[in-house]
Amino acid sequence: MLRPLRALPRPDSVALDSAGRAAAADVAFRLRRAGGADGSVVLLDDIVTTGATLAAVSRVLRDAGMTPKVAAVLAATQKRHHQ
Repeated sequence: MLRPLRALPRPDSVALDSAGRAAAADVAFRLRRAGGADGSVVLLDDIVTTGATLAAVSRVLRDAGMTPKVAAVLAATQKRHHQ
């Protein structure tokens, strides 16, 4: 198992809206080292709220020549509807 990405410090996302989460995630991941993964790339995340982390990680990996095949998450939040 490879861990090709490094997560950079970012603010707690609890108070962020979906645009804020996307902006924070877009700058939160960097490649650890050059060179692609041989075989399938599987993304693992503990919880998905807006999908911003999975989208950002997918972009970084694709830009490095690695194509994620599937994503797995342990939990998902319920979408809140504002009235």
